[in-house]
Amino acid sequence: MHLISYDIQEDALRVKVAKTLIQYGLHRIQYSVFMGEVKDAALAKIEQALVGFAAGNQWSAQDSVMILPLHQYSEDYVQFFGVSPARWQEITGEMHTLIL
Repeated sequence: MHLISYDIQEDALRVKVAKTLIQYGLHRIQYSVFMGEVKDAALAKIEQALVGFAAGNQWSAQDSVMILPLHQYSEDYVQFFGVSPARWQEITGEMHTLIL
């Protein structure tokens, strides 16, 4: 399980980063925060894409992306105050879906 968040000023770049994270199976849990199970190969591709974005001319000196691996003991102690993510069971792998 990984938690990925970003702070990106340029709207177009922010959309590209979000679409990349969704493409690799991450779920948006807040506007600029994504979470989900990511295999090592997919994580490497995400990191490669982020390096490419950071090298581009839309990236500013204030932009940042954080990738935080979460271990099971971290997941067990996650707390939400207010509304929890709508697809929390899917995000944590407690519920699996098949889309045809």
